[in-house]
Amino acid sequence: MNQREKIIEVTTELIIESQGDLSQVTARKIANRAEVGLGLIHYHFESKDQLITECVQRIINKEIRTFVPQDTEYSDNPIEADKQRLAYWAKQVFNFFYANKSISRVSILGDLQNNLTNSNSEDTQRGFLRALTSDIDDEKKKFMIFSLVSIMQAAFYKIIQ
Repeated sequence: MNQREKIIEVTTELIIESQGDLSQVTARKIANRAEVGLGLIHYHFESKDQLITECVQRIINKEIRTFVPQDTEYSDNPIEADKQRLAYWAKQVFNFFYANKSISRVSILGDLQNNLTNSNSEDTQRGFLRALTSDIDDEKKKFMIFSLVSIMQAAFYKIIQ
């Protein structure tokens, strides 16, 4: 494993151990546990914040990829079932946001600042698209899901401030 990946691995461990309390994750702790000098952290990353953002993105990405929505009974009407399924899944994601406030905040802000096409926000949207199984136009589905995720992120961010 190269030094950059070792720093990311150690930082991720520290984030998880601190239960998302990012104030406990210091550059000195990272350097000590990774057995590297502080200068290497700054060499590989512009700042500790950039390192934290990259690690949080990976943590959230892993959660998204392993997310298995709990299912429940849905209406026999396909459009009504889509609404129920999407609302249920969205509630599960919002509960994750709320239970993991610090890292969710970093992930959302990182997505907004970096505007990447492979962001956690985009992965969440792709996941939510699976909830819509009825014959709705794909562009309408994408717009609805984009709107839902954007509103969820804005609401979450407002709540935690």
